[in-house]
Amino acid sequence: MSDLKTLPWPFPDEDRTFRYGVNVQPAPRLTTTLAGEWGEHVVDLGDDYLYMMQLRRDILDRDPGRAQMLPHMMPACWDVMLFLMRQLAASYPASMLLEGKGNRYRWTNRLLGIEQSFTLGDLFTLPEDPLTFIGCQVPDDILLLTERDDQLWFDAALVTSSADWSVKFDIGMSFDEIHVPVPGLTAGGVTGRAQSFMRMLTTEQIYRRVNWTFSAVGSRLRDTSLETMPQWMHDMPELISQKDWGRIQLRIELEHLIRLPLTGALVFNIRTYLAPLSDIAAVPQWAEQLAAIVTELPQEIAEYKGIDGYRMEAMAWLRTQSEVLAATG
Repeated sequence: MSDLKTLPWPFPDEDRTFRYGVNVQPAPRLTTTLAGEWGEHVVDLGDDYLYMMQLRRDILDRDPGRAQMLPHMMPACWDVMLFLMRQLAASYPASMLLEGKGNRYRWTNRLLGIEQSFTLGDLFTLPEDPLTFIGCQVPDDILLLTERDDQLWFDAALVTSSADWSVKFDIGMSFDEIHVPVPGLTAGGVTGRAQSFMRMLTTEQIYRRVNWTFSAVGSRLRDTSLETMPQWMHDMPELISQKDWGRIQLRIELEHLIRLPLTGALVFNIRTYLAPLSDIAAVPQWAEQLAAIVTELPQEIAEYKGIDGYRMEAMAWLRTQSEVLAATG
């Protein structure tokens, strides 16, 4: 069962179609939805915080390569660690505390039982590299980009919730190279506009955007990376063959775009939410809107999202189920 109360619903109320675009807005900003609210903090811990952090540790223990850092990125990793600590301390003062000045700090995370003194830039004062240290204290995947040759480059990341991609393969690629497979994005100029927007970001303002697709699994598994594909590749075909449309999940990615204050590197944080169609059916306006958008999608976008083969049947079920729930109230 998903928690719709904190779900960042990805569609404006009036939308009945979807095309890729640079859909960004200032953050943080509390946003009310039909089911609740979201967006008050840059880092949303969520009710499943302890579970999510244990899950991340388990994935990294099995596959340390989910954390990737090109050699020149260590200063940016320190920068993002300090930035996220400050965000956490400001948003959750009862649980998180950052003390210190100059280069010497003390960090407290009461939820995870962490008390750590460290000197900024001194690896010997942390139990692990700074990206992994802070990455195992936030639910978001953390991607770091730098600028050179008039391009953004994906040079460091900690990713344990990727959807059909591999951080090991993409590390070191340019922004354009990563987005080439997305229909209408590069050719339509969206990547160029997105890259221009990100390069103009300053340290004064954080922005956010919401992306969506459908999960490749019918469970709470967020890690549908290429590395784990043998574990989940048969899940969706089984759901489709059984016409188990209620277990198909909308996968929503809340992304924050941040310019770091010390190094000027760009941060792309991604927090993943999952909502099965059986839950969405309980909110009639959402069910109707999602069905309208998905059935209208151009075929190339539906194919890229992996839903073209079943979207009409699944959305017909969603409409019918929503009507049944509304009638039985």
